[in-house]
Amino acid sequence: MAASPALGCAEEEMQQALAPPPPPHPMVEAVRTLIEQRRHWTGSATQLLDLLQPALSCHTPAGASKQLRSCTLVLADSGIELKFRRLPGGNRIIDLREESCDAWSPNNSPHASQNSDAPPQPTESQEVKA
Repeated sequence: MAASPALGCAEEEMQQALAPPPPPHPMVEAVRTLIEQRRHWTGSATQLLDLLQPALSCHTPAGASKQLRSCTLVLADSGIELKFRRLPGGNRIIDLREESCDAWSPNNSPHASQNSDAPPQPTESQEVKA
């Protein structure tokens, strides 16, 4: 708090900055637990609601989807990928998946080249073209 004037902020701002983060939404905790057990889950909002019901405050599949959508960024920060998609017959599907911790790996992208060898580097005698 003593440094707040030197940093150009009020003591209240400093207290807010140093306060612990609020607890995560119950949906985030429930999904984290699910993904820790399975690493991947696909199904409808109804199926997800049935699976997570004791931990959630919502009571309808639409409410579960809405809560899930509101937690998208927190889930991503937790390493959980969330996708909503619609099947040709109109059914709506939710995909929850543990994201790989090595985001740059060429094996993580479905469009990545199968050739994982590094490109050749120019030698000292070769000119590098920009």
